[in-house]
Amino acid sequence: MKASAEVSCVFTVVLLFWIHPVRGTKIWHPRVEFMNPANWAHGVIPTHGQVIVFPRKLNALVGLPEGILSTSWFILPQQGGLLLPDHSFSLNILSVELPEVAVAVFKAPGRTPYYAGDNWVKYDEIRATRQLPNAAVPHSERIPCQYEEAVFEVDNSIPKPVDMQYHESIVLGNVRFGDAIEGVENFQHFISSELGQFLFYNAEDTLIRQGKCANAEKCPCQEERQMDAICSNTVCATPHCLSPIRPSGHCCPICGSVFRMDMASFSGAFNLQSFTDKLSRKIAAEVEEVDVEYHVGIDRSAGANVVQLIIVDKDEYGERSVRMMNSLRPFFEKQFSSGFLITHAGQPHTPFEAGQLLGFLLFTMIATSTFFSALYVYHYDDTLLPRLRAAIRNRQFFTTPFVFARFDPNSEGDGLSVDVNFASGVETVNEAREDTVATVVTENASSFDNPMFEQSSPKVDTAAEAFDDVELSVK
Repeated sequence: MKASAEVSCVFTVVLLFWIHPVRGTKIWHPRVEFMNPANWAHGVIPTHGQVIVFPRKLNALVGLPEGILSTSWFILPQQGGLLLPDHSFSLNILSVELPEVAVAVFKAPGRTPYYAGDNWVKYDEIRATRQLPNAAVPHSERIPCQYEEAVFEVDNSIPKPVDMQYHESIVLGNVRFGDAIEGVENFQHFISSELGQFLFYNAEDTLIRQGKCANAEKCPCQEERQMDAICSNTVCATPHCLSPIRPSGHCCPICGSVFRMDMASFSGAFNLQSFTDKLSRKIAAEVEEVDVEYHVGIDRSAGANVVQLIIVDKDEYGERSVRMMNSLRPFFEKQFSSGFLITHAGQPHTPFEAGQLLGFLLFTMIATSTFFSALYVYHYDDTLLPRLRAAIRNRQFFTTPFVFARFDPNSEGDGLSVDVNFASGVETVNEAREDTVATVVTENASSFDNPMFEQSSPKVDTAAEAFDDVELSVK
């Protein structure tokens, strides 16, 4: 009888464990740490006897470190709070003149949105590890799903302030803040308290609700309005491929490959964990781990029930994900006879940015104008090309009339040079006429002598080389 009771007890425990599956857990990642140099001005942690100053509007909670904290002055914030360790803490105030010591200023931490995927890490309960989301994970699954647990750890550091952004409600399977607060109702009371408002901003009208489903078998990860909030906090990069794809749950188009298989067309029972394990071994055998990133999940948005595999390249897109997906096609054909669809992003392509597009348009306009101008000159202007060829043949581009001609010793017969020298004498101007005429008479053969071209020559009659009179008409 005793043995029968023991067997019944063991059977009950096993049955309860099988009924309640292990729910997923996501942990809030940003922290505010006293001993982190990034949180102090000039990036230096306070030293022994240094003045410690907290900003007047800290608007956050900061946990003090364990041990002895020696300082000459300790200036507290007016808005904010300091949490003392449970044990092993002592504050030692030293008698040091203020001008003789340096000052360490703690920087007020900023706030970061709840619906931002980079702020959460997934906790693997089997391996007891934390995983940051890779580029293949949909944005909807980077935030705690409605059947998962959200954890805000409180130990030697405090969570960075969370901005609820006035959202109407947040749906969770469970929520835990440190070791003292657990459960949706208790957490709702905490964020409404004075202490909770230093950690959760804009949460006055936010309702924390229990999810409709206990696991991911029947419900989507996020509701449609949650997706709008998630995508509003997501900055999309420009995809460098010809045909970017947007898998379900992603806020941005990406480069890579997507496999989708509708569960309605699958005959028999489907085990997602078994399929994921086989796929992981297959991918590990095909490529190096540093080449691609992938994610396997179930898409249940809008009533769908589709297995979705997303493969993307690490770093720069080079079609490694496409080749990986093509190599897995025989495996998919063996697992699923039909009903699956594979989509690729295409070849690498770098689209024009705003400045590059403007430069391309400007270059195109210049090239088009040049082409049509040359076409017009060739067919309709019969005089320009002969003049241009004559100018090049006679080197007119290298001899300008008013600069180089007077230095040319052989400028008498080239037909291109002009003498701009003037005579030194000026005749009398007749002021009685309405149109005044001034006559300038040249007296010398040249305005100046250039020693570079001085040559000894026989004396020539100056009258023979006299310049023509230049008549200037002034009205």
